[in-house]
Amino acid sequence: MATAADIITAAFLKVGVDSPTSNQTASALISLNNMVSGWGPEIMPPSITRESFTVTSGTAEYTIGPSGDWNTVRPSKIENAFLRNSENYDSPLDIIAAKDFNDVVYKATSAHPSAIYFVPEETQAKIIFDCSPNAAFTIYLESWKVFTEFAATSTTLTLPNEYKEALIYNLAVSLAEDWDRVVSKSVYQRAQEMKYLISSANASTRPVPKAKFDLDLGSAYNINTDE
Repeated sequence: MATAADIITAAFLKVGVDSPTSNQTASALISLNNMVSGWGPEIMPPSITRESFTVTSGTAEYTIGPSGDWNTVRPSKIENAFLRNSENYDSPLDIIAAKDFNDVVYKATSAHPSAIYFVPEETQAKIIFDCSPNAAFTIYLESWKVFTEFAATSTTLTLPNEYKEALIYNLAVSLAEDWDRVVSKSVYQRAQEMKYLISSANASTRPVPKAKFDLDLGSAYNINTDE
């Protein structure tokens, strides 16, 4: 699997730099992270990740995110969830909205949880059960995870391999501007082509817009007379 350093080295080769210096590599890492952050959900939509975490008996609220109770990449949305008990029996969990959670009158009840409330706070989100778990469970979550920036040049690319070429060629265009290099027409065209192909491939993952109807009813419409 490619690392940030692999992408940076390959991008520099596209603009005629065979052995980038440490300063160039450090600067390129910033450019790479700026680029992927700028692409956002249009080019790099969130992916669904399945994970499991430990639920402690008597503890109903957990933080999920970097250095949280459940230490992982902060999810932006919980898609599915279920609990597994010590005998390996599973039970589904409803994912409820704030109104439904607020309707739970006594949340300290000790029982088998049936639902979770997800609070997408920054840095660390929160997952709150609808009651206090009456036993130790394992929770399985399917959540939406956005692509995160590269923490270092040694960070491994966590995207599918088809993103690699798009990152290399588009970073090459950015590096040519940063280091006063001439980027060939073929490199520029390939960068645009790969970015377009990735965006088109991900179009099906974006929400379908609701249909809009433009009713031409003249200057006014009277609902009482239907005129």
